[in-house]
Amino acid sequence: MASKDILSFFTKSLELLALTAVIVTHNCAIAEAAETLRLGFSGASATQLAGYLAVDQKLFDIYAVNVELTQSAGTTMIRALDSGSLDVAIVGGGQALNAYVKGVEVRIISGLVNTVPFQLWAKPELSQLKDLKGKLIANTPAGTSLNLANQILLMRAGLDPMRDVKLVAFGRLGLVSQSLFTGVVDAALLSPPETVEARRSGLRMLMDLTTARIPCPFTSVVTSKAVLEKSRLSLDRFLRGILHGVKLALTNPDMAKKTLSRNMRLTDPEALEEAYQRAVASYERLPTVPREAIDTVVKLSTEPASRNPFGVLDMSILERIDKEGFVKALYSAK
Repeated sequence: MASKDILSFFTKSLELLALTAVIVTHNCAIAEAAETLRLGFSGASATQLAGYLAVDQKLFDIYAVNVELTQSAGTTMIRALDSGSLDVAIVGGGQALNAYVKGVEVRIISGLVNTVPFQLWAKPELSQLKDLKGKLIANTPAGTSLNLANQILLMRAGLDPMRDVKLVAFGRLGLVSQSLFTGVVDAALLSPPETVEARRSGLRMLMDLTTARIPCPFTSVVTSKAVLEKSRLSLDRFLRGILHGVKLALTNPDMAKKTLSRNMRLTDPEALEEAYQRAVASYERLPTVPREAIDTVVKLSTEPASRNPFGVLDMSILERIDKEGFVKALYSAK
């Protein structure tokens, strides 16, 4: 074996040992604190890829945390966190913020996606944003992530949602794309795989909000103040599993796409590839939520907040994990 190959071999071995040491030391230190976290997913979305990977690859087991899964709508998740029937949820950060300013004691402890991951698609006769005036735009109920994205879109386009356009609310996200494809509405915010179908149908993309990188707490890890105070060690282990899921999403596309295909029931190769690329384009190695993301939502509010909206953020566990060198070791290991 050449000296260069030997050096590479030992370097990789040391990197792997470093990560193993971090995991083992961490697990030994908290072995006595094993408990179960009840985790909520808000729906089948590519933005939740890291969570899917953590579950499918049993990453939570690696970090010695028991996780029980349940799936429901985002607004239901927030109520479940508030009532104590859920401990942590991967859900829209905007929903958590709206609940927090109304007095609900939830906290955002990480942000998987901190930008708006939608594209605006419209009937082919609409060629620019100003053509949306007087048109019907698909929406979902107040407090949902798509509703928040529509508000951000209209603000950037300089359109008044009350006077310039008609927002048509649908009870399920799946109905949004169908309303556009069948001509019920004139435009809609879509994400893969619906974007692939829109392109094939001859619809026109007016704006790609993903590339615009608009700060927004779109997909967040949310818990309650009570759980944050009572179960910090379990949340620490949970976040390590999520961080490992982010790493696999960014570095193992074959595994990630298989996971997306299974969880989102995607069989079309083009749609699967687009969904994957959209997800990882929004991911960061250390998924903290910037204050600018909260500020985006605050600017949309028409009512003064009864409490400081930035109080919803608590990145302390994530910051401590990073300070310990966990993220660096995670990406050093091959």
